[in-house]
Amino acid sequence: MQRKYLNRQDGAMEGVIEGFTEDEVTARAISWDRFKQACARTNSILDLIFTILIIGGGVLVALAVVLQVVLRYIFKAPLFGLEEFSLLVAIWVYFLGAILGTELDSHVQGDVAARFFRTTRSRAVAKVITWVLSCTACTLFLYHSATYTLWVYETGERTTGLWWPRVISVGSMFFGAVFMTLYCVVNVVKYGEAAIAAGRQHRRREP
Repeated sequence: MQRKYLNRQDGAMEGVIEGFTEDEVTARAISWDRFKQACARTNSILDLIFTILIIGGGVLVALAVVLQVVLRYIFKAPLFGLEEFSLLVAIWVYFLGAILGTELDSHVQGDVAARFFRTTRSRAVAKVITWVLSCTACTLFLYHSATYTLWVYETGERTTGLWWPRVISVGSMFFGAVFMTLYCVVNVVKYGEAAIAAGRQHRRREP
C-alpha cells in the first residue's frame, strides 16, 4: 500500500500511516482533537464542582468541630450525631481531594527516577509506566469498592448514631475510585503523547 505522510504545524502528529489516504488521516486527527476539546470542557466543569464541594465540605467540617467543642465544653450540652455528620463530610472531602490529586498528578511522590532520566522522552516514558501501574491499582480499588458498596446497599446497613444508610459514606470510595481510574487513563494517554512527540523531535534533530 502507498504510504502517506501527515505533517501538522503543531508537530503533534507526524509520521507514516499505512492504508489511509491523507484526507482520512486528517479527518481522524480532527476528530481526535474535537474529542479532546470536549473532554477538556467537561473536565473544567467537573474541576469547578469538585473544588466547590471540597471547599464547602472543609468549611462545614471545621464549623462542626468548633460547634461541638463549644457545646460540649462550654454549655455542657453536646449535639448528638454531630461527630458522625462531620465524619461523613470528611470522608467525601478526602476522596474528592484524591480525585483532584490524581488528575493534577500532585500526590506526594518520591520522584527518584527523574534523576536517572535526562531526556524529555525518557521522563515521559517513566511517567507512562508509573501511571499504568497506578491505573492497575485504581482498577483493583474500583472493583473492591464497587463490590463492598453493593454489599452495603443490599444489606441495608445503617450507622449507629443517626441511623443513616452506610452506603452514603461507603459510596464515596466507589465514587472516588471511578474518577481516579478515569484520570489515570487520561494521564497515561497524556504522557504517552508527550513521549511520542519527544521521540519525533529527537528523530528530526538527527542528521
